[in-house]
Amino acid sequence: YQFAFAQIDSLKFGLKGKIIRALAKSPNTPNTYFAGLKGNELGTGMVYKSEDRGKTWKVVNNGLAISPYTSDIQAIAIARDTEQTIYAGTWKDGMYKSKDGGKSWQKDVHFPSSDIRSIKTGIQNPLLVYAATSAFGVVKSMDGGKTWKRNAPETIDQTFKFVWSVEIDENNDAVVYAQTFSEGVWKSVNQGETWTRILEAPEKVCWDLKSQGSELWVAASKRGDDLSTLYHSKDKGTTWEEISDVPQNGLSQVNVIDVNGQRHIITGSWKGGVSIYKNQEWTKHEEVDFDSMSEILIQNQEVIIGSWGNGIYRLTL
Repeated sequence: YQFAFAQIDSLKFGLKGKIIRALAKSPNTPNTYFAGLKGNELGTGMVYKSEDRGKTWKVVNNGLAISPYTSDIQAIAIARDTEQTIYAGTWKDGMYKSKDGGKSWQKDVHFPSSDIRSIKTGIQNPLLVYAATSAFGVVKSMDGGKTWKRNAPETIDQTFKFVWSVEIDENNDAVVYAQTFSEGVWKSVNQGETWTRILEAPEKVCWDLKSQGSELWVAASKRGDDLSTLYHSKDKGTTWEEISDVPQNGLSQVNVIDVNGQRHIITGSWKGGVSIYKNQEWTKHEEVDFDSMSEILIQNQEVIIGSWGNGIYRLTL
């Protein structure tokens, strides 16, 4: 492995020492990434953009936070529409949208929740948007964010309220998965109208969910402990394998990539940095000189890693 660190650029553009809350890649421009940062007070919620696969980053919106009332960008997604609309979900300040590549932002006053944890945009339908919230489960839009629909209160009471992240089936964006904070993983085959639980994780918190074709991966760890588990499904959640032989460091992130026919499982943690499974062996990568990871993004054979306090790392496999 070759690790390429953007330390000089991180210092220049302010990412070193920062908390990265969200990472997203453009579906139409492979070299373009966006990062959402967590600040420490109102007016510090920044969105950064990279046009060279994460080597350098520049803050958008003329160097300002997307709003004077935003402190934390928790989710970012780029639509496949002609405008490449960007959605940014915040903590306590609702949904924001940009139609000019992040140069300017407008608050969506019709969005029903102030706390948005994850956003995914449609693959077959570019106007479809799913958003994970902490109070209303999965909220969706069928018209590019002009209007939003949430489940009825009785449906939420019978399923879940707090959704940590959402994933879309890449071959059918009517199939959506919701990973909850403490109620396992749920699946909908009708654009979130009804839900079925497909994974229970007793006494564990599910921190991350990734969907790749028919495979699903879930990173979980016991609340307040290092005890960690990976859950893996090869059939879109019908059956699951529990993988306990993983680094016991409070897994927080997972992603998977095949390189030259060989599978690599990349995990991030709350306390133990980044580990990679290869050749039936886990190896901790000491070059990632920080313990707490917040996001793992893969593009071809490059891995962009967001940390909870020290900016962004880049890994080339």
